[in-house]
Amino acid sequence: MSNHNYKPYLIIVDDEPHFSESLQMAIEDTFKVSTAPSLGSARELLKEKIPDAVLLDMKLPDGNGIDFLRELKVINPMPVVIIMTAYAAIDNAVTALKEGAVDYFTKPLDIEKLKRELNVYLENKFLQKRVIILDREIKKIIPPFVTSGAGKMKEIVDKVPLIASLNIPVLIKGETGTGKEKLAEWIHAISGTTREMVAINCSALPRDIFESEFFGHMKGAFSGAVAYKEGLIERAEDSTLFLDEIGEIPEAVQAKFLRVLEDGVYYKVGDSKERKIRFRLISATNKDLADPANNFRPDLFYRINGITFELPPLRERREDIPLLITTFIKEANNTYNKNVEGVSTKVKEYLMNYTWPGNIRELKWLIHRAVAITSKNLINIDDLSISSEVFKDIPAVTDIDYSIPFQEAQERLEKKYIKNALSTANNNKTEAARILGISVRVLHYKIKKYRL
Repeated sequence: MSNHNYKPYLIIVDDEPHFSESLQMAIEDTFKVSTAPSLGSARELLKEKIPDAVLLDMKLPDGNGIDFLRELKVINPMPVVIIMTAYAAIDNAVTALKEGAVDYFTKPLDIEKLKRELNVYLENKFLQKRVIILDREIKKIIPPFVTSGAGKMKEIVDKVPLIASLNIPVLIKGETGTGKEKLAEWIHAISGTTREMVAINCSALPRDIFESEFFGHMKGAFSGAVAYKEGLIERAEDSTLFLDEIGEIPEAVQAKFLRVLEDGVYYKVGDSKERKIRFRLISATNKDLADPANNFRPDLFYRINGITFELPPLRERREDIPLLITTFIKEANNTYNKNVEGVSTKVKEYLMNYTWPGNIRELKWLIHRAVAITSKNLINIDDLSISSEVFKDIPAVTDIDYSIPFQEAQERLEKKYIKNALSTANNNKTEAARILGISVRVLHYKIKKYRL
């Protein structure tokens, strides 16, 4: 191990006392060792301290080593597991490797080789842990989402490292496309957990089977439930659960989810067994959840609204646009095997002054499309494809005509917003409404009003 003062802790799980004692004596110069003659006694040792490594026999008085290995997999980080087996049981050892063991040794053991291999595996584990820690420290300084950290984003950039490790719900507000999931990913990345964040888009789950998808179901729970189904939230155990568009959770499910947050328990559909779960919740919405018109339970809103971040729309963080353009050009160059160097002066002027109803997402895919189709080193107006006509109709922010009545100016801007959203969505009204953050019904009304 890299830390020479640290003695790795190891558990030998084997029901042959003479073998366990001999092995312990042979390796305790290098490792701190405990022995367990059964799975039950091994579980008791786990309650006292999580080991760095486990030497595990396959056949034990109270169960199979494979079952215990599966229990060890839920520990984060999982101990290094080496299987000890007889030649006749090598098939089981291969199964164990598939379940997460790193190696297997046949009895009688080659002690010196075992010690060497253990040290290698533990050194790799130590280095992996260091990489995770260093990556977390880097992300505290350099957020994984693109921002200059100035203007309206400064407070968010300053605050995230202070709250990331706190087990308190976070609610991220903002228009569609402002980067709410990216912010959630940053909070998770520096939170201290090494497990992956589980992201669920609540608007993408069919409402009639939302509960079944969310909590899971038992076989035969309803017509069509032909097999046991894992719930989406189960994957977030001891990690971060990110619920995008949380306002779309059906009212019938909201009370059940509130209980999960209050008591840490839930039921699968068709099951009477209470199940426990623990996770850190980050939610996102483009709605005002406190508005009764949005049919969101006030008690659930108060429960998820622990720490709130409000991401500004792109039109209010224009200082980030040049950095975003550069980032998306690099992405697109890698994706399409291009070598575009940047945008023309005129394109940059348009991009800086445009109102961006679709926010960062709209800018990203505009740049990607332009990089994909251009044959030049710099993106020009013609490369902006469909959206170029819309851009030509948009005056610079500094060229506002204040002689126009406010109501008329507001209507002109709204009309341009809708025109561009329809263009971006290739006239798909459902997608355009999503970009604008309004209902399809309201969009149809506006289209009729402005004769678009």
